[in-house]
Order: sequence, then structure tokens, then C-alpha cells
Amino acid sequence: MKKFALSLLFIVCTLWAEPSVLTDSADSAVQEAPAPEPADSATQESSENVDTLFAGVNSALTMQFSNLPSHLYVGEILAVTVKLTPLDLASGNIEYTLQNEQGLRIFSETPRRSVKDDGVYDTFYFLVQSPDVRLPDVTATITSTGATSDTLTGSVLNATPLTPPSTFANVLADKFTVVNYKTTPYNQESNVVIFTVKASRCNIGNFSLPNAIKQGFESKISNVGESQMTYYAIIPNTEQSLAFTIFNLRKQRYESLSIPIIVDDDTVSTQSDLSPTDERHTELKIGVSALFGAVLIGLFYWRRQRWYLYLSVLPMFYVVYALLPNQNICVKKDAPIYLLPMHHGTVFEMTLQEEHFEAEKQVGDFTKIHLGENNVGWVNKRDLCSN
Repeated sequence: MKKFALSLLFIVCTLWAEPSVLTDSADSAVQEAPAPEPADSATQESSENVDTLFAGVNSALTMQFSNLPSHLYVGEILAVTVKLTPLDLASGNIEYTLQNEQGLRIFSETPRRSVKDDGVYDTFYFLVQSPDVRLPDVTATITSTGATSDTLTGSVLNATPLTPPSTFANVLADKFTVVNYKTTPYNQESNVVIFTVKASRCNIGNFSLPNAIKQGFESKISNVGESQMTYYAIIPNTEQSLAFTIFNLRKQRYESLSIPIIVDDDTVSTQSDLSPTDERHTELKIGVSALFGAVLIGLFYWRRQRWYLYLSVLPMFYVVYALLPNQNICVKKDAPIYLLPMHHGTVFEMTLQEEHFEAEKQVGDFTKIHLGENNVGWVNKRDLCSN
């Protein structure tokens, strides 16, 4: 009986204690809810580490100007080199912001890159336009990360204006070389000189001769490393040479260049004119051919041998061919007449109405025509009348 009473008492005590146990567990669960705080701290710390990493990238990309010239001239092309370090960051794709420059005009939008052991060298090119020069403020951005460098403040430089001679052709260059040239008659008073030039670090588009009757570019390629142009100039035929002056930047002095005038009557490759000298040569050829043909015909009647008659056909054929008038062609209204048989060449005249001209030769798509005052020109076949 006592055992039964003790057992019943134990059961009652256990049941009485159970709600408090459950309540304590719930309260414990509520109190332990803020426990995830360490995880949030870790995330925040990781984010701070990433920010610190990118902040380190921004400050790690550095720039400085390299090899700035000690002397400048107004009109020259200035090379401005920026050195970037470290190599692993700078050798990637970099975008630049240039601003606040003075006395300069950008000549090449894209810099030329050279990678060396001590850094990356990017070179920009500017045309110096005034004596007071301020280099641009430069900021570099790594395109892959968006990280930017500190702004490199532009230096202040002075440029010397030139006091050129009267023969100055308005160009400054490290190197300026005439590679070929050709002179042909233009009319009875003048010749046309065509020449090709190669130049380095030169604003070749400014080239201009001081004493030409007429001049212009037939073609032009402007590059910082090497420029090239084909130029024409009409000068009096009393001139024995075409002389002009350029400024050599490497030697820092003026240099005189001279193209000898050697008149070439080749009408196939360039323009020419039927000058009185040409007409006398033609008349002489016709006379000699006619005389030779007449002698052969006389020998035929004297010797009665037919091969003399056969031989006489050749010189007589030349005489007939030379005396035939040139073909007349019709040219449309507002058609350009070119100085040379070249696409995109110089246009020196336009037809005011549909006109007929005497044609002499064809070179590619161009036909040589005779104009007034013993001048000639070239017309493209697309500008010929259809009928």
C-alpha cells in the first residue's frame, strides 16, 4: 500500500513539473532566436574585405608623364607619353579621359601602346597650335573593373613660333622625302609637276607651296608614324626647278628641297598638251613617212618589183592615220573635268552645258579632251553623253 502511494505521488509530481519544462523550452527558444548574429557579422566583414580590395586597385593604378620634350614649335605634332604601373593592371583595356588642355588639338584619338618591363607606355599625339601650351589632365579607367586612377595634372609648356623664309611650305616633320616626281606641259606658258612625298611626325595636310599658279592634293594619307601625299603644282615653264623649304624637327632647322623640272611628254600616265613643239615633231614624222613612201612607190615604177609597192603601204598608212582628225565626244552638263586621269583627283573646271570636245586618248575610265587656250583635261566615261 505504501509502495502504491509513493508511486502515485511520483506520477503526480512528474505531471505537475511537465508544463514548466515545456514553458522553459519555449522561452529558451525565444531567448536563443538572436543567435544568427555571428553569420551577419561574417557577411559584413566579407563585404568590407571586397570594398577594401577594390579600393586597393584604385590606388594601385598610377600614372606619370614620360619623356616630355624640352623644346616645342608651333605647328609640330607633340607626342605625350603616359606611363602606367603596375604592369598586371595597366596592360589591360584602359579608357582615358582628357580635359583642360590648352594650345593643343588632339591629332590621334587612340594612343599607341608599348609594354615594357617597368610599365605600360601609352602615347597620345597633339598638334601644337599656340605658344602657350598646357597638357591635358589625364584619368585612366580599367574597363574590366571600373576602377579609376588618380587624375594626372597636365604640365605647362612653351612653344616657339617659327619665322620661316618666303619659300616655306608650311610643314614641320622629323623626315620629309620626295620619292618620285614627273613634269609635263600644261599649256604654252606653264608646266604641271606631280610629286609623291613620304613624311614622319608631320601634319602633311598643311602642305602648301608659296609660288604655284595652282596646286592641290591628288591623294593624301595622314598618319602619325608615316604620312604620304601625291601633290600637283602648276608653275611657269620658265622655272628650272620647284624649290621649297620645310622645318626639320630632328635637326631643328630649315631644309631646302628642290625638284628638277624635266619635261616628259608621256600622255598616257599624266596630263600633256599639244604644244607647238609637239606639232613640229608630228609634222616632221608625217613628212619623213610621206617622203619614204613616195621613194618606194618611185622604185616600184622604176624597177617594176612589187615588194617596193608593198613596203610603201606602211609609211603611207601612218601618214593617213596621223592626218585623221581626232574623234569628237559629247560631255554632259555639270560634268567635272579633272587635271589628271585619277579617281578623286583635282577638278579644275565644270561644264556649264552639254558640250562637244576633241578627244585624243583613253586611260582607264578617263578620256583626254582638248579645251580652249591649248589646255587639256580628263573626263570620266560616266560623264559622257549616252547618245
